[in-house]
Amino acid sequence: MTPRRRRALIALLVLGAALLGLGVSEVRRDTTPPQLYLDGPRRAEAGQRVRLSISANEPVSYAIRYGQRDETNVTQDWTVELTALQGARPVRIRATDGAGNVTETVMTLTGVPAPVPRVSAARRLEAGDPLGVRLVWPPGSASVEDVAVSFHGVPARVLRVSGGAKAIVPVPLATPGGAYALDVRVTDEFGEVHEETRDVAVQDRAQPVEQLHLEPRTLALVTPEAAELERDTLARVEARGAPDPLWTAPFEMPIQGVESAGFGSARRYAPGGPVSYHTGLDLAAPEGTPIHATNDGEVVVAGPYPIKGGLVVIDHGGGVFSLYFHQSTVLAAVGQRVERGDVIGLVGTTGLSTGPHLHWEMQVGGVPTNPLAWVDRTFP
Repeated sequence: MTPRRRRALIALLVLGAALLGLGVSEVRRDTTPPQLYLDGPRRAEAGQRVRLSISANEPVSYAIRYGQRDETNVTQDWTVELTALQGARPVRIRATDGAGNVTETVMTLTGVPAPVPRVSAARRLEAGDPLGVRLVWPPGSASVEDVAVSFHGVPARVLRVSGGAKAIVPVPLATPGGAYALDVRVTDEFGEVHEETRDVAVQDRAQPVEQLHLEPRTLALVTPEAAELERDTLARVEARGAPDPLWTAPFEMPIQGVESAGFGSARRYAPGGPVSYHTGLDLAAPEGTPIHATNDGEVVVAGPYPIKGGLVVIDHGGGVFSLYFHQSTVLAAVGQRVERGDVIGLVGTTGLSTGPHLHWEMQVGGVPTNPLAWVDRTFP
């Protein structure tokens, strides 16, 4: 073989080896796209910062697009913070490895409105008036896990209703005049707390003291034992009251009598004795006048008592109770479900009474409130 042919053969062998090596390299080149793992919330309060953790099985070049925001990074594990936008928005993630393999994925992050409560409540009232508090939050907002309402630091019972909540705050008769804080606190599904505080002006019920002239045999009914019996009875039934309202219609007057003593009036039962405040509304009427339930509910007390005389107590649910004193005849029975307007007894003058009349009370959580504030209203 001539030197020239030998050189040509060697060149051909070298070229063949190079081509073979190139083919093997092409066969062995990585063509597997990177695997991605995502961890983060799919739902958040709009405007809230959320953390999205992304991991790959190898170092990659990341590109993220969410709304108008673009983020890039070269790493294997990446935690990125996003501000949740209103509505269901895609988070587009693209990962490219060193060999140019690409993995794309999309997750949806839904931003919902914050349930910031809109509070509706009276700005001014008199001591003894029930304070109705209404709360509503935007439709489609984050779900509400807890609602708390307090007045001057005292928690009130909260009633959940569609799209919001209600609370009936009893303002005790003895509350001095002044400004008192009404606090509302709403906690949403993300643990975010939304609060509102406003002042409510309370006017005290300053009234002249009336001297009552009761016969000794009538005053003799007021003994510590009798007072304790009636107090314990009411405390027991109120503790077992229905949690949710049993009424849907406005409250009504139990009788059409003549007002003989207003709610909150001050009186002494004996000359020089302590001043007490009238916790109900006295309506004078002929003995035997039918007494009607002020609204739907369940009878929880029915019978004679030393001071209150013939007594009926109706549980209306949600911490609201109506009480009817001094009946000559009790026509209701414990456990009976009554509807607004049902006859529950007859006017009398039993117990601590100076003449035929009905003493009517409306209590919230055991605190007497002005009965007239309930008439013709479903909610005070």
